[in-house]
Amino acid sequence: MATASKHNRQCGFTLLELLVVVVIVSILFTYTTLAIRSSSPEERIQEEAFRMQRLVQLALEESILRGEEYGIEIQLNGYRFLHLYRNRWQPLEQDKLLRARELPLDMELELELEKTAVTIEPAGKPMSEQMLNLDSDPDEDTEDRKKTRIKPQIYLLSSGEITPEFEIRIYILGIETSYFVKGLFDGTVTAEISDL
Repeated sequence: MATASKHNRQCGFTLLELLVVVVIVSILFTYTTLAIRSSSPEERIQEEAFRMQRLVQLALEESILRGEEYGIEIQLNGYRFLHLYRNRWQPLEQDKLLRARELPLDMELELELEKTAVTIEPAGKPMSEQMLNLDSDPDEDTEDRKKTRIKPQIYLLSSGEITPEFEIRIYILGIETSYFVKGLFDGTVTAEISDL
């Protein structure tokens, strides 16, 4: 009889062992679900719009604090912040927050200045590769330098003003939802969903 009860104890799992297995499986399932779940296109557009709004506000505040003129260069696939240095617009390459921003591959920008649509040319090179030679003499204006000179479409002035007033639409082709980032002359910057 002692051998029969000993044999029964060796067959099967205890309740504690089963609970441990259930907990491990549920933790693995949770992490797998979180890893697989990606944000929707609408959420990605909203995230980019709010990021741009915060960065434009930050650049405007920096312009006021430093007493320098800042600008924004808008491209089809991204944007970057510039500052006026030795009478030339220079990218803010050393600033980790105001560095050049490239949008995800399927996302694009549309620009309106003073209620007028502006054609944005696609960039020839990725913005991270577009550099201006700072060692060359800024007073020397060759034809090549005039053609490659950086110029922002939007100016963030040290007086706290934005000129011209702008509206940037962030969208993904085939997705109905889009967001606008708007800047007004008085320095107000907003991000809102489009009515389309």
